Amino acid sequence: MKLTWALISYQLYRTYTFFRQTISPVSLNNTFSKLFPFIMLLYTRELVAPRPKQELLRFKNKALGIKYKDRLRSSFAHSTIHGMQHAFEERHLWQRCLWLTIALGAGITGFSLYTALRHRHSEQTLVSLIDTTQLPVYHIDFPAVAICPWSHVNWQRAPSALLRFLPKNPNAELRETFRQLLVVLEVVTFSNFNRAVDLAKRNLTTLRFLQLKKMMNYLAYRCDELFIPDSCVFDETPYDCCKLFVPEQTEKGQCLVFNSLISDHSRKKQLTNKFYPYKLSTAGEESGVKFTLNASFSFVRNGVEVPFGMNLMIKEPGQWSNQMMYHLYPDTENFVAVHPMVTETSPNTYEMSPSKRGCYFDNEKNPNFLDTSLTYNRENCLAMCLHLVVLKTCNCSTPVFLPPIEGIRECGIEDAGCLGGNADIFSYVKMGDQEKYINDSRRGHFCDCPDNCNSRQYKMTLNVRKLDYPKNSTDRLITAQIYYGQRVMTKIITKLKYTNLDLLANFGGIVSLYMGASVMSFIELSFILVKLTWALITDVCAK
Repeated sequence: MKLTWALISYQLYRTYTFFRQTISPVSLNNTFSKLFPFIMLLYTRELVAPRPKQELLRFKNKALGIKYKDRLRSSFAHSTIHGMQHAFEERHLWQRCLWLTIALGAGITGFSLYTALRHRHSEQTLVSLIDTTQLPVYHIDFPAVAICPWSHVNWQRAPSALLRFLPKNPNAELRETFRQLLVVLEVVTFSNFNRAVDLAKRNLTTLRFLQLKKMMNYLAYRCDELFIPDSCVFDETPYDCCKLFVPEQTEKGQCLVFNSLISDHSRKKQLTNKFYPYKLSTAGEESGVKFTLNASFSFVRNGVEVPFGMNLMIKEPGQWSNQMMYHLYPDTENFVAVHPMVTETSPNTYEMSPSKRGCYFDNEKNPNFLDTSLTYNRENCLAMCLHLVVLKTCNCSTPVFLPPIEGIRECGIEDAGCLGGNADIFSYVKMGDQEKYINDSRRGHFCDCPDNCNSRQYKMTLNVRKLDYPKNSTDRLITAQIYYGQRVMTKIITKLKYTNLDLLANFGGIVSLYMGASVMSFIELSFILVKLTWALITDVCAK
C-alpha cells in the first residue's frame, strides 16, 4: 500500500513538472490550488500516523515540603539576616544544619537578652538627677511671706466685739463666759485645742449661734495696727504695706500675707496684674521684701504670760500653710535668706500610676484631695485631710484654720468639748504604714498625701541681731528682710531610668550584635512570611 501511494506521488510530481514547463506559472498555480484539497483528502490517512486514544498528560506536582523549601531558598538567597543564606544555599546538608543552628542560637540569645531588658524597663525605676545648679531665680515666683501674730485676739477690740456678737444687755455670767472664750481663742491651734475642754464645762447655750470665724477675723490684728507706715519695700521699691500684705486664712488663723494666691483679694489681683505673683531676679540684702512691725504691748491682755511676737511663714504662693515657721521677737532685726530648689518630674513618667510614681501632676486628681479651689501639693493635701478628720470626728468644720468645705456647718461653741477631747487626733499625723514598724500609743490621724511632681523647696537661713534704738526712744519694733541668698538655684529632675526610646535603642544593639539585623531585615522577614502564608492559603483554597 505504501509503495502504491509512493508511485502515485511520483506520477503526480512528474505531471506537475510537465504542466509547469508547458503552461504558464499563473495558470499552473491556480490549477494546483484547486486540486490540492482533493489530493490531501486522499493522502491524509497515509501521511498521519494513527495514535492511540488517551487523556491529556499532566505535569507531576512537587511535594509540599519541597515546594516551600524552594520558596524559602529563593527568598533567603539574598537576605540581609546574617547566616540565613548559608542555611539554604550550602551544598552539603551538614553545612546547612550548622548555619541554621548558628542563626537560631544567635536569635534565641538576642531575644533572651531582650526579655531581660524588657523586664528591667517594666520595673519603671525612677532616678533623680541634678539638671542644673545655675537656674536663675526669676524662673519661679517669689515665695509668699505670712506674718501671724502669736495672739489671735487684739484685746483693744474686745469690748466692741462683746457688743457686736452678744445679745443686748448680757449679764455678768455671759460676759465672763465670753471673756473665757476669748482667752481660749487667743492662742488656740490644733495642737492645743485641749484648752477648750474647760470652756465646755460652762453654760454655753446662749452662745451656741456664735459664728467663730467671723468673730475671730474681727478680733484679728489688722495691717495698720501691725506695720509701721511707709516701712514696706519690695525689689527696692516702696509700697503701701496694706496693699502688699492682705488678710488670709492659714492653720495659724488669719495672717497678713504677701505674694499669695489663696485669698479672694489675691486671686482678683492676679487677674488685673499680669506680673502677680511677683518675681525677683536679684539676691542679697535690701533686694527682697522688708518691713517694720509695731511690737507695742498695748495689744496684749493684762497678766498674759506669752509676750507679743510674730510667726514668720515662708510658703509657695498657692500653698495654704506651712508647718515650718520662724519666730520674730520684739527689739530684733531679722535677716532671712531663702535658698529655693526646684524639683520637676519628667513628662515621660505620665504612663506610670501616681501611686508608683509617688507624686501627682497638676492635672491629676488625688481621690483624697477634695478641694478644687486649691492646686495640689502635699501641704494643701495635709490641710484638707485634717479638715476631713475634724468633720468625721466632730461633724463640723473649722474654716478659720483650714480650707473650707462647702455645705458643712461651722464648729460652734458647743463643739468645744469634742474639739478639746480629740486634740491628740488633730495634732499628730501618721503617714503610710508606720504602725507596722513603730509602736505608737498616740491616736493621731492618717493622711495619704504624696508629693506634687513639680514642687519647690525653700531652705532658709535666719540671722538675728539686736535692734539699736536712738537715745530716749520708747519704740518697740521688729524689722525683717526676706530675700534670695543667691541669684541662681538648683534644679532636680526626676525621670524614668529606662524609657521606650532606651528600650528600642538597646534592642537594636542586641539584634545587630547577635543577628546582624536591622529594621529592613524585620520588614524583609515579615514580607517573606506574608508571601508564604498567602501561597499556603492559595494552595488550600485550590484543593
